[in-house]
Amino acid sequence: MTELTAAYASAIVLGSGFGFQGSVSPGPLQTLMISETLSNGVRSSWRAAIVPLVTDPIALVVSLVIVSNISDAAIAIISFTGAFILCRIAWSELRTTADDFSFQRKPPRPWFEIWLVNFTNPNLWIFAFTVNGLQIHDYWTKWGGGVASAYILSFAVVLIFFNILTIVVVGRFKRALNANWLALINRALGIFLIVVVLRFVYIGFVRMGILNEAANITGTITENNLLSLIRGIKYICLCVFC
Repeated sequence: MTELTAAYASAIVLGSGFGFQGSVSPGPLQTLMISETLSNGVRSSWRAAIVPLVTDPIALVVSLVIVSNISDAAIAIISFTGAFILCRIAWSELRTTADDFSFQRKPPRPWFEIWLVNFTNPNLWIFAFTVNGLQIHDYWTKWGGGVASAYILSFAVVLIFFNILTIVVVGRFKRALNANWLALINRALGIFLIVVVLRFVYIGFVRMGILNEAANITGTITENNLLSLIRGIKYICLCVFC
């Protein structure tokens, strides 16, 4: 195996692995995909499944142009904006009732709202600057555009494939549930979104240095304390709804 062939293999394996991780990791986009599938079926939720094809290239281009870590202030602004948007969506999910599923009364989410949720996800930008951007820049510098393109293509194909697979599986699972169960699941998703909101706000405060300054003053607030609290809320939600 030549070095160039090994580089192609490495790019495909890494791109596929990161694409799979991005698809199966719990987050706001995955929550919206499940919620939209339960409410309006697979045909409506495919927009959420492919939205990374619109948001990820933007973050990737920015990361490649800057070729450095995004500023803390920018991450904080993105985090707080995402938290605000998710609060609105979480409130809508928590108000879900069985009647919303009776005659498909729950309207499909606008494309722009789905796009904005993923675009304001700080994890998208952090991943672009710390993983994808650096990997692509390294492959391009050492092996040229072909290897870099192999990484990008494998990442995108695997990510979208498993997104679509997720909504198809959820769509089939939906048939086994009645309206009351669907409403309960949507409320659970709303609670999960609130946990994500707390995470977004936490990232914003950390990037602004507020949490670190408070910890130095009081000696009681630390990043580990807040992370433990968030994990505790997640476990409570799992115990209540699972």
